[in-house]
Amino acid sequence: MTNSVNMLLALYCLTAVVQGCGFPPIAKAISQWYSKSERGGWYSLWNTSHNVGGALAPLIASAVIAYTGNWRYALHVPAAITAAQAVIAAILMRGKPENYGLPNVGEWRNDTKQLEINKRSEAGLSMWVMFKRYILTNPIIWLAIGGDLCIYVIRTVTNDWVSVYFVKELGWDLVKSNSLVAWFEAGGILGGLTSGIISDKFFGADRWKTILIYSFVLIAGMVGVVFIIHIDYMLVALCFFIIGAGIYAPQMLFALGIIEASHADGAGAATGLKGGVTYIGAALAGAPIAMIETAYSWSGVFTLLAAIAVTLVVLTCVIIRVDSKRLPM
Repeated sequence: MTNSVNMLLALYCLTAVVQGCGFPPIAKAISQWYSKSERGGWYSLWNTSHNVGGALAPLIASAVIAYTGNWRYALHVPAAITAAQAVIAAILMRGKPENYGLPNVGEWRNDTKQLEINKRSEAGLSMWVMFKRYILTNPIIWLAIGGDLCIYVIRTVTNDWVSVYFVKELGWDLVKSNSLVAWFEAGGILGGLTSGIISDKFFGADRWKTILIYSFVLIAGMVGVVFIIHIDYMLVALCFFIIGAGIYAPQMLFALGIIEASHADGAGAATGLKGGVTYIGAALAGAPIAMIETAYSWSGVFTLLAAIAVTLVVLTCVIIRVDSKRLPM
C-alpha cells in the first residue's frame, strides 16, 4: 500500500513538472511574434486558456465518467486531448521571425518600445551569460517574482480553502460554497482578458502601473468579503468575482512584465525562473496555512492574507520606481 501511494505521489509530481514546461515556450513565442505595444492584448487572450481549461476540465471529467461509468477514463480522455494539442503545437508553432527571413517584429511594427528592448539586449551571448546578466541579476525581475509569489499564495488559498471555511465555519452546503470558486474564476477571465488590453491602450504598455490598479481591486474585493460575508450570498459572490479579477490580472501582467524586463530572447528562461519560484506560493498555501489556522484560527489566516496583499502593493510601487530610474543595459 505504501509503495502504491509513493508511486502515485511521484506520478502526480511528474505531471506538475510536465505541465510547468508548457508555459515558457508559449510565452517566448508570443514575445517574438508580437511587439511590446500590442503584446498585452494578445497575451491576455492567450492567458484566458487557464480559466477556460479550468472550467472545462471538471465538466469533461464528469461527462466521461457519466458516459463510461469508469473513473479512469476521466484521466485518459484529458490526457488524449492534451497529447493531440501538443502534436498540433509542435507542427504549427514557429521560432522567431528572423529564422524565416522576416524582420524583427519591433522593426516591422516600428514599435519604439520594442526597439528599446532590442537595443539593450546584447547579441551573440551564450544562454548562461544572457541568463546571468539579464535575468538572474535583474532587480526588477526578482521584485516581480516576489509580487507574483504574493498573488500565488492568495490565489491558492482562495481556490483551496473557500469550501473548507464556508462549510466548516458558516454552515454553507458544499454546492453553495464551491459556487464561489466559479464566480472567482469568472472574474479571473475578465481580469486576465482586460488587463493586457488596458495596459496597452491606456498606460503605454506599462505593466507595473496596471498591476498596481488591479492590486487595489483585489484588496477591495477582500475587504468587501469581510464586511458583507453574513449579509447576502450574491454580494459575497460579487466580491469573489472582484477578487478573481484582482488576482488573475496581476498574475498575467507579472509574467508579461518579467518577459519585457529581460533580454529580447530571454522570455523562456525568465518565465521559467518565475514559474519555478512562484509555484512555491502554491505549496505555501497548503500545510503552512493549515498550521496557521490551527494555531491562530481563521483570523490568523485572514491577517496573513491582508499582510500579503499590502506587500504586493509595496513591491509593485518599488518596481515602478526602479523601472523609472533604470538605465539602458
